[in-house]
Amino acid sequence: MPPFFSNKSYWLQFIFLLLFISGGVTIFSSFALLAVQLCGMEVGSRSYLYVVQSISLFGMFFAPALLFSYCATKKWFSFSEADKAAPLPLVNYVLVLSLLILPVVACLVYFNEQITLPESMHKMEIWMQELEERSRIVLRTLTANSTILVLLLNIVVMAVFPAIFEEFLFRGTLQPFFAKWFANKHVAIIVTAFIFSAIHFQFYGFIPRFLLGIYLGYLLVWSKSLWLPIIAHFMHNASSLVLDYIAQRRNIDLEAIDPNQMQGFYPTVLFCTFFVTLGIYYLWKKSSKINPQIG
Repeated sequence: MPPFFSNKSYWLQFIFLLLFISGGVTIFSSFALLAVQLCGMEVGSRSYLYVVQSISLFGMFFAPALLFSYCATKKWFSFSEADKAAPLPLVNYVLVLSLLILPVVACLVYFNEQITLPESMHKMEIWMQELEERSRIVLRTLTANSTILVLLLNIVVMAVFPAIFEEFLFRGTLQPFFAKWFANKHVAIIVTAFIFSAIHFQFYGFIPRFLLGIYLGYLLVWSKSLWLPIIAHFMHNASSLVLDYIAQRRNIDLEAIDPNQMQGFYPTVLFCTFFVTLGIYYLWKKSSKINPQIG
């Protein structure tokens, strides 16, 4: 018996994917709220956010991706190329790049935050600022008074889970689907990265997240394995959490830091940008030797 999507149009497959996502959000979000109520967790507490965020991420990203893969190939991990291991030489490049990228991302976030919308879009700007503040509140709740145990839990909930669950949907499902639909892998990478950044509803981090999405997209194309972008995504999130933990130990408020007043900040960014660009080039060259067909 052929896969369920074998004779379905791309439009119909896309509609099914949207239904899988909306169904996953509804079912798993409801289950998460029921779980925290049964456990008597205080609304807004760290444990409450851990449970709600983990289950909701699973339902919104991971479950729909697996279901879509099965409908497309009759295999749970085939469509996303999660059934292939990431080439070790490429993993080593990514681990180094993940550290060098941090100052570059910090600089992009700073400049993104300086963007102001026209007066005609003032209400939208206020809405975006409110969403941004809600995200900050959640982040502060999860990282406040952090101990080693809390840091490890945060790494699991805010680095491991998002890296796996989000990558399965975006790079593992949407990107290969769009690549087939548009018959252009580059367009698929850009469209997927745009959706990836937009769905976080954080306007003041849109540009760096969009560029990060493009980077993750090419990692999938070059490695032919979903696990390379998962590793890169995890390293980015985990490094940010560790940096925040170290800053807390030293009583440094990262949000209050003005890059313009940091001695050596921009030379460091230029230095890292150069080596990130060079690293991505060598990553592409290395991947071309491992997978000659990518060119």
